[in-house]
Amino acid sequence: MTSTRNQRLVKRECLPFALALTLLVAPLLSACQKEVVEPAKRIRAVKTILVADRASGQMRKFPGTVEPVDTSSISFEVTGLVQKVHIKVGDKFKQGEALAVLDKKPFELNVESAKAALSRARAQFKEKKSAYERERRIQAQDSGATTQKAVEQARAAYESTQQSVHYSQAQLDLAKRDLEKTELRAPFDGVVSARHVESFEEVSRGKPVFDVFVEGAMEAAVSIPENMIDEVYVGLRGEVRLPNRPDVVYHAVVSEVGSAATSANAFPVKANINDADKHVRPGMTAELTLLFSREEEGETAYLVPVQALVPGREKDDRHVFVFDSKTSTVRKTVVQGKGIVGNQAIITNGIAPGDIIVVAGVPFLRDGQEVKLLNPSHAGQ
Repeated sequence: MTSTRNQRLVKRECLPFALALTLLVAPLLSACQKEVVEPAKRIRAVKTILVADRASGQMRKFPGTVEPVDTSSISFEVTGLVQKVHIKVGDKFKQGEALAVLDKKPFELNVESAKAALSRARAQFKEKKSAYERERRIQAQDSGATTQKAVEQARAAYESTQQSVHYSQAQLDLAKRDLEKTELRAPFDGVVSARHVESFEEVSRGKPVFDVFVEGAMEAAVSIPENMIDEVYVGLRGEVRLPNRPDVVYHAVVSEVGSAATSANAFPVKANINDADKHVRPGMTAELTLLFSREEEGETAYLVPVQALVPGREKDDRHVFVFDSKTSTVRKTVVQGKGIVGNQAIITNGIAPGDIIVVAGVPFLRDGQEVKLLNPSHAGQ
């Protein structure tokens, strides 16, 4: 009986607590059952262009060779016997470096001889100067003790020996200069392309000893047919490819256009290779590609800003994002190109007139992503 009474007492005491707990939890359960409001979907705004700018004209390729921009044949300024040659073909050198040396002994003897001649001339000058000054003093003290003719003769001898001193000094300077010229020093930083002398060989003044060029400054030399030369001008951009590295494209700019035709009525044209590296060497076969501003038969190309291109997994893969106005999404599209003109890529396949291409923020886009246009007028064209 006591146990039953205690159980009833506990139930009565727990009822108020359970009721309070129910009243407290009920609002919380009700709040949790309300629908969670998701944040508004963020749609990226993109800048686009309408494909319409056709690369007027056609790309033409011209075979040629790689040549150094700055070349020079260097030689000794004095005649002598080559004592030693310090460099060979292909060697690099720094400005001021000694490339070859002549036998210095004859030139050192010339310097000693010139010094002796100068010493004699100075001694004669000192003697004649004293004689002239003595004649002048005598004439000043007693005009009858000497004659004016004697004074004039003493002055002439003095002036003659003075000129002899100047001449002997000049001869000494020349002898010293010739001694310095027995060392053939590099006029600039460069590379030896040809060597024309060997040790213990007699060379004359002005005979070419080395052919050298400035490393890294290269150009493509080609011939342009007469029916195209009017379209070529200094500053025209192009591309250069080498047979040994066909996958590498070097950017070039036309730097020289010949004014007279050579063989086969073709004009010589040179284009500086702006980004030439150690793999671009003189004498290599090169292919220069130019885009002419004239309509001719050939593949159609369109100009697209380079910032619109997205690199693919493979080295030569390129993509662009094309906007689909029906779904307001972008489609990642593979394109093929033929190089760059200025800051415009020449696209020959993958796009068509009227396509809307994204030109800003492309690294942050994905295929099928919904976007909105910053320039919505393109969608209606």
